[in-house]
Amino acid sequence: MSSPWDDVRKESLEMPAVGRQHRPSPLPWMLLTVSIAMTIGVLVLGRSRLEDERLRTATALKANDDVKTQLKSALEDLDQSRAACTAADNSTGELQKQILTLELSNRRQQEELTRLKSAAKGLKK
Repeated sequence: MSSPWDDVRKESLEMPAVGRQHRPSPLPWMLLTVSIAMTIGVLVLGRSRLEDERLRTATALKANDDVKTQLKSALEDLDQSRAACTAADNSTGELQKQILTLELSNRRQQEELTRLKSAAKGLKK
């Protein structure tokens, strides 16, 4: 004779969830594969962007160095020009002093010549 539990047991063994094994779903493996592929893609893209940025940075630094060099040479030229202007100002000042001295000397000589001419006219009369 069979017990009522035997019927329940027989039914539970025939149920698909309990009685027989199903093939596992490929979805987790597909998701893992897609995730790994996307991660690799992002890493490759990030690396290429990093290399591009390094190249841009190197180019910008080289341009910066070139500008610094040009600025330094321009400052040196400016200093030389300032020195030349200062020397020219000094020589101009000295020349103006000489001109003033010569003009004063010329006036004195003109006055003396005029006095001597008037004295010579006074002697002739």
